[in-house]
Amino acid sequence: MTPWHDPALLARLARVRAPWDALTARVVRAAVARFVPPGLLVEVGAGGGQLRAWLPPDRAADTTHTDTSAPFLDVLRADYPDAAVALAPVTALPFADGALAGVLGLCVLDALPDAAAARDEFRRVLRPGGVVLHVLDLATSPGGAFAELIARGEFPLPNFARDPGVLEALTDAQRALLPAADDFDEVLAVPWAAYSRFAGMWAAARHPLAADVLAYADPADAAALDPDALAQRFMHFRNNPDRLRVLYRALLGLTLTARQLGRDWPLRGLSLRAHLRDRLTRTFAGGFEVVFAGPVLAREPAAGENVLRHAGKTVPGAAALPAATAVDEWDGPAAPPTGAWRATTVEVFAARRA
Repeated sequence: MTPWHDPALLARLARVRAPWDALTARVVRAAVARFVPPGLLVEVGAGGGQLRAWLPPDRAADTTHTDTSAPFLDVLRADYPDAAVALAPVTALPFADGALAGVLGLCVLDALPDAAAARDEFRRVLRPGGVVLHVLDLATSPGGAFAELIARGEFPLPNFARDPGVLEALTDAQRALLPAADDFDEVLAVPWAAYSRFAGMWAAARHPLAADVLAYADPADAAALDPDALAQRFMHFRNNPDRLRVLYRALLGLTLTARQLGRDWPLRGLSLRAHLRDRLTRTFAGGFEVVFAGPVLAREPAAGENVLRHAGKTVPGAAALPAATAVDEWDGPAAPPTGAWRATTVEVFAARRA
């Protein structure tokens, strides 16, 4: 069994989501009520049924859950014995033309290798006015963005320039050499030619930090530019704080060396969520009307300090909320917390079939 089809993965994701379940469910239910018309629904990439747990009961009863992983669907059946379940890929859904009112997905469209083929299948099974509703509550899969960057001659690095542990160790002069980036930009993009040149120079000089940089991407290795392999390495580092800290230190050293020498080392921040939003908007431009694309925020009172979860990152002591649509605008006014709060954002995409 591959790691991606291991039910243990579902248990890990459930633990990550558990503290935010109530807030995420509120966003999902409000989005379904706002965008999805009555009728039969299909969920693609259903996994173990996390989205079903957040759906209103009447809409869950109308939903057939599909996935390509039999072990995942076994988990869903065990937890929801009455659920309709089908083993099927997103490009071959077991429904007649125009049979459905909606296609639902949770953290799926960011991971598809061919979103256009999925769009065409969604258009086939949806009736006119039917809606594709996709929600993303965790970190975005980077594969699609990485493929586009590499095709343009750019190379994605983890964003070390906004890490508090990096910034606090620098002088003001050194901070001035870092690129501008948002706290929630997951990626810094650099021209591959620049990365290859400087990483290669470090390797040839046996720089003490060279091995740490090459562990992420070795210019001498042809696989360094494979988007899928790179995305897996990127997520591996992101999920291992100790290794990520070592990589941040090495990338910082590489950047300061290049900048202090006056060499060409342009870096730009990139939000994977914003990239996905733009990519889906482009993909669904034909045959659909995009009716919403962006983050939706829900919050509740909390004891102690503020806590924000946004773009897959949890920030204790957050001083401000990110720009987002408040779920209160969809499901009715609610008094904002007067003291400390807990808040999360969910990336929502909705497109209506023409």
